Amino acid sequence: MRKKLKLGNIVRVNFIGSNYVCEIIEVVDKTTYKARNIKTGVIVPNLRWKAHKDKKSVWFIEAFISDTPGAKSTKSIDTRKQTTKKSELDRAIKKQKDFIKGNVKK
Repeated sequence: MRKKLKLGNIVRVNFIGSNYVCEIIEVVDKTTYKARNIKTGVIVPNLRWKAHKDKKSVWFIEAFISDTPGAKSTKSIDTRKQTTKKSELDRAIKKQKDFIKGNVKK
């Protein structure tokens, strides 16, 4: 099934006998695309449908899977694990200043 692909389309790519699920990230020209492997993030350049591929090319688009891109990462963008409250931070700074001055409380 040859179809004009758009950005974000999901396709199955054959690379030396192995199949990979990729997302189209760039339309180079009418029959040539650039795709990114969804699992590994590896970019595959100069992709074409099997009927249009070059003789020396080792990869080609085998099948169209879907119009919608796969699920995005479920990892939180917020990388802060635990934050310190301002009041706790102020107390710690005061204790540190007292220690530097030589006022140690036991």
